[in-house]
Amino acid sequence: MCKLVFDRGNFADFTSVSNVFIDEYMPKANGEFIKIYLLLLRLMNTGCDNLSISMIADKFNMLEKDVIRGLKFWSELNLLSLSMDAQGSINSIKLESLNTSQYVLRDFSTKPETLAMAAGETAPRAVPAASGTIVPAKKKYSAKEISSFSDNEHFSQLTFLAQTYLGKTLNTSEINSILYMLDCLKLDTEFIEYIMETCISSGHKSLSYIEKQAVDYFKKDIHTIEGAKADAKLHQDIYKSIFKIFGLNSKPPVKKEISYITKWTEDLGFSDDIILEACERTMEHTHTASFPYADKILFDWAENKVNSMEDIHKLDRLHTENNQKKYSAGTPKNARPKNAKSFEERNYDHAKLEEQLRISRDKKFRAILSENKPK
Repeated sequence: MCKLVFDRGNFADFTSVSNVFIDEYMPKANGEFIKIYLLLLRLMNTGCDNLSISMIADKFNMLEKDVIRGLKFWSELNLLSLSMDAQGSINSIKLESLNTSQYVLRDFSTKPETLAMAAGETAPRAVPAASGTIVPAKKKYSAKEISSFSDNEHFSQLTFLAQTYLGKTLNTSEINSILYMLDCLKLDTEFIEYIMETCISSGHKSLSYIEKQAVDYFKKDIHTIEGAKADAKLHQDIYKSIFKIFGLNSKPPVKKEISYITKWTEDLGFSDDIILEACERTMEHTHTASFPYADKILFDWAENKVNSMEDIHKLDRLHTENNQKKYSAGTPKNARPKNAKSFEERNYDHAKLEEQLRISRDKKFRAILSENKPK
C-alpha cells in the first residue's frame, strides 16, 4: 500500500486531547461516551452558559440516561468527578486532567438543571454530596506549598507508606491526592493508612482510586477505621445475599460483579431489599445469574424513582393495567377467544329430535341387513 501524506493544515481553533487518553482510555469506551468527554474538553476552551444533561443529549441525539451513563463511566475511570443534589441528580462535574487537576466544571447557577463551567480556578468551592455533607473541592498545591509540608510528620509518614506500597516515587498528582485527604478532608493519618491498605490489598493500586474511596467515606460521614469496617461488613452481607440468590455461594466475586453491586448500593443508592428483589426477578425470568439483567431492572427502577418495595408494587400494578388497556384496545368487540363457547339461547322440540334420531337409526339398521342378506 502507498504511503499517506498527512497535511496538518493551518488552524488555530483546536482542542487539546492527551495522548494518554487516546492510548489508554479511548479504547475502553464506546463512541457515545467518547463524544461526551470530547465535548467537555471542547467547552473548556469556549465556556458554556447552559450546560446540562439535556443539552448534551440534544447535541448528540442521545437519551438523557445514556448521557448520565457516559458521565458515570468516565467518573469510574477517575477522569472526572460527579456530585449530586438532594434528589440524586448530577449538578456538579469536575473534569480531571490526566496529569493535574486543571479542569473544573461546577454549578455556579441557582438553577439545579444547569451545569456552569470554569477553568483553572485557584480557589474552587466545595460542593454538597448527595447526603448533604459538604465535600471540600480538591486543591492543586503549588511546589512551594508541597515543600511547606516536608516537615509535617503525618505527610512524611503517608508519603513513605504510599511509595512503599506502590514501589515508586510519587508524582505531583499523587502527592496532591495525599495532601487532599490529609489537609482538605482532615482525615486521621491512621484512617488514611487503613484506606490505602484495603484498596491496595483488593488490587486497586492507584492513589486516585484511594482518594476516591476516602471521599466516599467522607460523604458517608465515616472518619474512623471502626466505621469503615462496619460499612464493609454491611456490604459483605448484601454480597452474600445476592450470591445466594444467584447460586454462586462457592465462588468469590470477580471485579465486574463487585462493580455492579457497588453501583447498585452506592451510585443508585438502593436498599438491600430492593436489590434482592431485582435479583429474584432476574432468576425468575432468565434462570441464570445475570448481573446485567438485574442491572437493567434496577436502572429502570431508578428512572422511575423507586425508593421502597411499595413503589415497586405500584409499578407492577401500573404495568398490568397498561397491558390490559393495550389488549382491550387491540381486540375487536366481536372477536372471541379460540375456545369460547356460544351461549346464544335456542328453543328445541325434544320429542321431534328423538323421533328423527329413531328414524335415522332404523334406516341405518335396515341398510346393514340389506347388505348382509343372502342372494
